[in-house]
Amino acid sequence: MNHHNPCCNCCCPDPEGPSIPGIQPAYFNAVMQGGFQDVPPEEAVKFLIAFQSGDFTFIPNTPEIIVNTEGIYRIDYSLLIRPVTGLLNAAYAVAINGIENPLSFFGAYSDSLTTTDRVALIGMFITSITAGSTVVLRNKSSTKDYLAGTGVDNQAVNHASILLQRIA
Repeated sequence: MNHHNPCCNCCCPDPEGPSIPGIQPAYFNAVMQGGFQDVPPEEAVKFLIAFQSGDFTFIPNTPEIIVNTEGIYRIDYSLLIRPVTGLLNAAYAVAINGIENPLSFFGAYSDSLTTTDRVALIGMFITSITAGSTVVLRNKSSTKDYLAGTGVDNQAVNHASILLQRIA
């Protein structure tokens, strides 16, 4: 008998739907605070501080995040980039097991900035990740980028962040 509906189960569906186990959400969030970080072409961004739920492996001040639980993940990243000699030519992508995901490529360009300017580069996408996969955020431009977490109203801010969130 349906306890939520006064009629029997034969003709009235349960308004709460069937009881099936769901995917337990999990997340991994890492940042690099304050200071500066040079990221040459084809090199990966390092992260220092992490907060997580779920099964991830990470060593502080390294670029590699190991995803130990298979699933569908939403990945968000942001970088705070300082132009070098007025030129900003930045492109980044997330590489999973060494291969850049085509949905993860984001970039910014300007040739009229000063070296005191800061530009935020933000990327987000959804992808399937198998257990044991290594995830890194890689510089895909032809120039070295200078990530700057200082010089913003005398505050030390995060100059790099990444969030991996299992959604299914």
